[in-house]
Amino acid sequence: MATNQKTQRAHGLDALRGIAASGVVCMHAIYIHPLGVEFFGWHVGYLAMGVPLFFIISAFSMSLAYPNGVKANRGWVYALRRFLRIAPLFYLMLFLWYRKGSPVEFDTLLRNFTFTFGFVPEDQYSLVPAGWSLGVEAIFYLIFPFFWVWRNIWGALVLFLASCIGWAIVNLSGSSEVPHGFYWHSFFTNAPYFAFGLLGWSIYQEVKPSWERPVGLATLAAGLSILTLMFLYGPYPDASTNPISLIFILGWGLGFGCLALSQALYPVTFFVNRFTEFLGKISYSLYLMHPFLIYKSELTRQAAALTSNPNLVVPIVSAITLIAAIPIATILYYLIERPFIRLARFLTKPKSTQDPRPSSAAQV
Repeated sequence: MATNQKTQRAHGLDALRGIAASGVVCMHAIYIHPLGVEFFGWHVGYLAMGVPLFFIISAFSMSLAYPNGVKANRGWVYALRRFLRIAPLFYLMLFLWYRKGSPVEFDTLLRNFTFTFGFVPEDQYSLVPAGWSLGVEAIFYLIFPFFWVWRNIWGALVLFLASCIGWAIVNLSGSSEVPHGFYWHSFFTNAPYFAFGLLGWSIYQEVKPSWERPVGLATLAAGLSILTLMFLYGPYPDASTNPISLIFILGWGLGFGCLALSQALYPVTFFVNRFTEFLGKISYSLYLMHPFLIYKSELTRQAAALTSNPNLVVPIVSAITLIAAIPIATILYYLIERPFIRLARFLTKPKSTQDPRPSSAAQV
């Protein structure tokens, strides 16, 4: 059984979530619009791996938030909290993207409103750019109370093996008539990432307080080493790749899993500080809002025009996009996310006891 000490030591995950969201913002800032200038030498596509890191952190954080599982008589609490955590901002972005009455089939719109678009290959990308990951998350939220029952390392290993079988069913099917990006966006392709998060939580629970520092530093070194090897020798992240290599998923999954475990056990200032923790707090708004900012403005092109040095295009465009996006995300967090998080707590708080979960759990 999880202890309060263990549930309170997860603030490093929020910081990693903020770093991951910032990476995705920078990647889209470079690639959504042609910048009109040359740039090279930055391998920006690797920043797309912030999304798999999200999935790992999500599984880890959900396990921390529900260390003893979801009780049957409190299933409605779990469902309502999950819905109010992701739906309000998603609905706002859905309205902003399609407020002018763009032609959308009713079935597609319904799947987006019910977060079931991840089940349908033709719709899994979502009507909200970058929203495809929410379809994957929604499937994980749905199965989390039912499959994550034996909450120990052996149960996690069973689910890890099952996730690899799921990967094989989709990626080794040999089907060529699938929508663009189907393999990359499929829940079954991404399921091993969630399994790595469950494994990380299982190991985290077993580490004694006296071992947290050495194990944290060791897993940090292992994670960074694996990620470096994947960067140098692994396949390049490409959503159009068919199918997605299991070696690719396992390599990045293991590296990010070690990184998440290390920062849960023993956060280091480079990754976990006031700024990255703040980014973690607003990460959902930052992630979901930034495509709208980029698509609907000339910000990235104007930023690229500020330099004639191809080596400086990527850092300048990335920095200016983040400088513009972070204040907007902050406003959305305090106006949309935070009020609904509090509403969910109010509606679901037991009458006789205070909610024991830490604030970091409310961010998942």
